[in-house]
Amino acid sequence: MYELEKLLRAQGIDVTIKRLGLDFDTLFPGLGNLEGNPYRHHTWLVKESHGFLVVNAIPEEEDQDHLFWEEWYSYKGEVHHHQLTLFKPFQHHEVFNAPPSDDIHPPQCFGKSWYVVEDPDMRALLLRR
Repeated sequence: MYELEKLLRAQGIDVTIKRLGLDFDTLFPGLGNLEGNPYRHHTWLVKESHGFLVVNAIPEEEDQDHLFWEEWYSYKGEVHHHQLTLFKPFQHHEVFNAPPSDDIHPPQCFGKSWYVVEDPDMRALLLRR
């Protein structure tokens, strides 16, 4: 088992993805053939509160100027996949103004304005070929 797969399984991301009604192997294709970790600058967090279940892959603060925050979440029976950036992408669907703090979002996002792309493709962006 390679680095990213070990990390995701150790943190229970595989179990949470299943709770979202999604297939871990489909969302994270090719983990068995992966050399290295394309998410090495991201922190993986699971949050559950107020009817939300969320898997976050958020870059550390020093990498947020060039990397994206990726999240999969369910709310009221709907599952979404978002890519969020501090830099304006070619196309985005909304802007999320993160609060100073709360109990559902990762602390690395607080107090910033994020461009949100609603991605209908649930696969992890950095594992697509």
